[in-house]
Amino acid sequence: MHLTSQEVERFYTIWFPLLHYVNQQRKLVPSFPKVWRDAHVPSEVAVLLRDALWKDDGLRKAFIAENPAHLSQEDLALVESWQHRVSGDFFILRHLKKHSIFLSSGSPHAYGVLGLTGPIEEVIGPELPIYVKAVLLPFEDRIIYDSLLSAYPIYFGAGYRSSFNDTYRDIQEREGIITRLPPQNDDSDPERIKSSNKKVLAAFQKALGQSGLSPKMVQEHTSQLTEFANSFLLKKISPSLLLDITPQDLATYQAQRKGSVNLISFKRFIWFLRDTGRMDWDEAEGWLAFLKRK
Repeated sequence: MHLTSQEVERFYTIWFPLLHYVNQQRKLVPSFPKVWRDAHVPSEVAVLLRDALWKDDGLRKAFIAENPAHLSQEDLALVESWQHRVSGDFFILRHLKKHSIFLSSGSPHAYGVLGLTGPIEEVIGPELPIYVKAVLLPFEDRIIYDSLLSAYPIYFGAGYRSSFNDTYRDIQEREGIITRLPPQNDDSDPERIKSSNKKVLAAFQKALGQSGLSPKMVQEHTSQLTEFANSFLLKKISPSLLLDITPQDLATYQAQRKGSVNLISFKRFIWFLRDTGRMDWDEAEGWLAFLKRK
């Protein structure tokens, strides 16, 4: 959940000279150390320089061009990659084995973020969710933050927590957790779609079991949707998710398929999407009306 000691040293060997350079250009504080070891910098000083850095990307580009710290080409390339940073407010939802989950406010995406010298949980505490201001940075093929987290003093009740959980579930099923910057997601990537459909089918199967159906019927309904997803949705010119199925998809599938289609399986699947908030209620009612006419 955090960088190795060698990676920590690499990050701060870049970060401190970069902030030192910002202060040389902007004269925001009396002084800022070039070297991070044994340095004691108040957080409000670091935040002031950090904010100036990310506000004017010309500072980062000039640092790369001048290279006052005599960094290696690999380290300069890392600084160059910080053009893909993600800044803003985030809800930290989970501390997992590999990373902590940062959910962006606004257009929601979930990022898997590593700590620096220790797990993020040790920085902000175990009480979740927590609302923070942060800047996420690419660190090779992983995501870190720029060493500064500002927490907002907000408590979230049960309703908000439930909403966060639903959003996190939807993100996991649709696009997955972003673990590198810039994101590598491709909306038409068959592997991503297959992974999404697998998660949705597992949840569907679990819901069928909890409804009291026999194991045989649970298997039959799950198998019908699995076959539809794999043999039709994935084979379309533009492959699509089970979460985005349309009545036209089903009509085309029926016309192409040899043998009958169990429409009850699709009805139960639409009920599942509707009742779990994965599909809009009105859209689900339109679907059910379509199935009734079949």
